[in-house]
Amino acid sequence: MTEEVSLISVLLPGTADTGLDGLAFSTFVDGEISVPVSAVDQLLVAFSHHVIDRMPRSAAVVQLPRANHRIALTLAICMHLLRLQVPLVAGPVVLAALDVDLTEQLRQLRMRNYRSMALDRGNPLSAQRLSRGGELVPAVGAAPRSGDSSLVYFNTRVGDPTLPQCNPPLVVLDATSITNPDSRARVLAWASKHSAVSTVVVGDIGDESLIKTVTATDSTPLVLAVTDAEVSALVYELNRQEPSPSSLSSMWMLWHEKQPPLTIYRAGGTEINAAIARAFVCLATRPDGLMPRALDYSTKLLNSGTRLAAAVNDYRRACAFADRPGEGPDALRRALRSMTFTGTGPWYAWSVARWGELKIAVETLWRHLDETNPKLSLLWELLARAERGSCGRIVIRCHSKAAAVATRQSLNGTNRTDVQIALWTRIGTRVEVDTFARRYPPGHADIQILTGNPPPRHFALLFSGEARATWLLAYEAEDAALRRRLHGWHATTDAWRRTTFQAFGASEPTAVAGPLSADEIHSTPPVPSELRIPELSLLDVLNRAGDAMESSMPSATLGDLRSSDETESCVPIHLEDGRIWWAPNEIDQDGDLATPVLVVADDERYRPLRHVHPGDAIIVPAGDGTDSVHARLVALSHDNDDVASLDAILGQFRRAARSVLEAYDTKQVAIAAVRRAGARAPGELSMWASGRTIAPRVPEDIAAVFRAAHQTAPDLRLLRTVAERLRTLHRSLGHFVKALVSERADDAVGQLRRLVGESADELLDEFLAATVTSVGQPTDVPVDLAGRIV
Repeated sequence: MTEEVSLISVLLPGTADTGLDGLAFSTFVDGEISVPVSAVDQLLVAFSHHVIDRMPRSAAVVQLPRANHRIALTLAICMHLLRLQVPLVAGPVVLAALDVDLTEQLRQLRMRNYRSMALDRGNPLSAQRLSRGGELVPAVGAAPRSGDSSLVYFNTRVGDPTLPQCNPPLVVLDATSITNPDSRARVLAWASKHSAVSTVVVGDIGDESLIKTVTATDSTPLVLAVTDAEVSALVYELNRQEPSPSSLSSMWMLWHEKQPPLTIYRAGGTEINAAIARAFVCLATRPDGLMPRALDYSTKLLNSGTRLAAAVNDYRRACAFADRPGEGPDALRRALRSMTFTGTGPWYAWSVARWGELKIAVETLWRHLDETNPKLSLLWELLARAERGSCGRIVIRCHSKAAAVATRQSLNGTNRTDVQIALWTRIGTRVEVDTFARRYPPGHADIQILTGNPPPRHFALLFSGEARATWLLAYEAEDAALRRRLHGWHATTDAWRRTTFQAFGASEPTAVAGPLSADEIHSTPPVPSELRIPELSLLDVLNRAGDAMESSMPSATLGDLRSSDETESCVPIHLEDGRIWWAPNEIDQDGDLATPVLVVADDERYRPLRHVHPGDAIIVPAGDGTDSVHARLVALSHDNDDVASLDAILGQFRRAARSVLEAYDTKQVAIAAVRRAGARAPGELSMWASGRTIAPRVPEDIAAVFRAAHQTAPDLRLLRTVAERLRTLHRSLGHFVKALVSERADDAVGQLRRLVGESADELLDEFLAATVTSVGQPTDVPVDLAGRIV
């Protein structure tokens, strides 16, 4: 009988290994938090080491339960420490990521083992960041050693710089921060251009698009998914310590021995489920190839309607004030009702047979939602169930920010029964409502409630480490589609695991465990009879309908970005270097093109996009960043979510200021209304509305504008934490532009550094001045493209 050989015993055989043993007894200190090197860290280091030895010039993918972590940084540091002791890599270890505060975290990091090491003193790791100009700049401490012996941080916000002359690097790609498929592909191409000895990609279990992106580079990667089986073996062989709250720690995974269970709760009655099923069939029977734009309206309404767990009136109001215009259902429904579609060739036959039926099915769905949203009723039932089970924190996840605002309003508003009001009084403080995209720390919640099937780019939510259990609200067709996707994930993941285990000489692994067991996946409750049609199997109906709903954009010029099911109105700004900046489109009383753009001029002011002309020089992102200059200046040393939140708040603030101006007959009366609402500088109202002054000097003025507009103010805690930077924003903007256009003259950079600190140089790398050749018209593009340069 052949002895079973586990992957853990192959990678961590237990024999003396100088490099790994040194790491195993090491502890990072993140600020004041101890972060012991865990068994998971040792496994990832050993896996990466074996990949370099056995498959040089290849790519490998490590998949971990989804959470807000920086295990990619931990892996990069550990690989760098290992290479200092054993001949592993002749060139630098490069971490490619999209974090705005990673350098700040490096400055706070220390290490304890058989010798202590303060990474902010003397720069013992030779930690450097790669600048936009292709220079290595010490991230902490003094001048570093050679590039070959460095740990290099490549922030993809700075573009695609070339490494200074050095030996081939080891690249660690943090795909938990670089989530855009096109951005991931660019980093993989960058690694190939630099002849990387290996590229190790750290991502989420369930992120199937990540593996597709890697395989598209003509590479067949080894894939290591750290599943229940690996975790149990690690705990048995190497034990575990108490989890650490640091984002660098992976110890929490060793307490995450079982996949958090998924429970699917079906919603709705016969009529609404039949309507959704008919819409699925109409989309499934469409001709192959790109879909005409006419179908975009129906797929948007189907996506948002099936995932909505709020009252439609609340959703309508939230969409009206959202920072992403165009999501509101009313305009889409009106357009769909009046739209005719005939098509040519196969599309003509489909339009005759299915177009009218699709319109009726989508309208029937929304008519039912107008009356009573069955998912909102079910959500109340689940909150009551959670309270009876003595549940702690609950996270409700919605498909968009507007849907999250609407859901919170429906749970906290006036249109509730006495029983619901009493329930919310007891449980409301434990409930958070956010989006599918938001990442939380490991173990953040007892339960996460998904208001609908997550789209493919958020499928990893079903394998999340952020909550102890997942509850999902689903209509019958959604339930069937989700089980089909889980079945496909099981088959694909098992195949990748077999390939990896075989490559390392380990015995064939047991079938992977998922959030639903194999029996649960195949024991699908009865599906609507409308989903069963003679010409297609049920599996084909679900597959083709899902593909249509998740990729309805017709433009073939946008590459992988067209995979997003959400769109945003953007303005293409053509630049002199041939690239296009897709600036989000804002609307004011004068129409489109109200987005404020920072123009390089004598006054260094923001101007509405409609006042930008060919020949103007504007400040644009240098690389993958989509945040504004002012948000980055104000939120220095804050994390990615804070920077994005600040941009969202200031965008909502501009729209509120515009609504106040539109609500009164004269500007003077509007200013008086803002003054009565408590503003300290109400005379700036028109400047705030136009974006020429991007933000008030005090957060209270923002709250006053929302009050005058009779809108609910967003949470202003973030603005209060950065109030001092907000007051100096106007000065720092001027110094920022001067430093950028003067090619970093010492005095200009020095003035900026005195205002914003040591991050000034890194911030300057994230933006550049570009000359405009033309400004296009607003266009609906995938939301992943908004704010990006391509």
